Amino acid sequence: MSNIALQGVFEPADMRIIQHAFDSVAAEPWFSKGVGYREDFARYVMRMYQRGMVLPDRLESLCRVAAWNKYRSAKSNFEGYRFLIVEDEYVTAREANDVLTELGADVVGPVPRIAEAIDIIEHGPQLDGAILDINLGGERVYPVAANLKMKGIPFVFVTAYEDRVLPASFRSAKVFTKPASWASIASHVAHQRDVGMPPYPAERSIGA
Repeated sequence: MSNIALQGVFEPADMRIIQHAFDSVAAEPWFSKGVGYREDFARYVMRMYQRGMVLPDRLESLCRVAAWNKYRSAKSNFEGYRFLIVEDEYVTAREANDVLTELGADVVGPVPRIAEAIDIIEHGPQLDGAILDINLGGERVYPVAANLKMKGIPFVFVTAYEDRVLPASFRSAKVFTKPASWASIASHVAHQRDVGMPPYPAERSIGA
């Protein structure tokens, strides 16, 4: 929630009340793990408090009801999830974007270049995960993967080559072969995000 709070808008005592309400509700197992939902909910809590529409001791209970109705993870396949797509092939990128958008995801990109992808990771919106085409016009996407791994953001690789051998540091990452089911790919990334699994512990087989 610290990314959402605006400096100077609330006194420290007010922020403690708001933070407690947000943390209590967002910790519920049914609450969506999607970054977009959590940011939206943080704004909702602050807005309700700022407008004086609820007493401080009732803020949590009111927000819990609102969250149950609007921010449950089961509401839609990928609503509230934000995925970065790194893909240089126009038709493939368009297909991935269209499928995931239709399923409710917030798609960042698609972007075709390594530098652009890294800039988004460093300076763009917070991500739930990423889908990375291994070959970007002759360049390998591994610098992007390394950046994501360092930040603990789940990702998967996609490739047109079934026998692609990954560098040792990424051999435990899931690899999908084109043509692929974008819904299945996003489901894998979302699952990693939801369970909070550490991305890619050392040295397991490709596709594990």
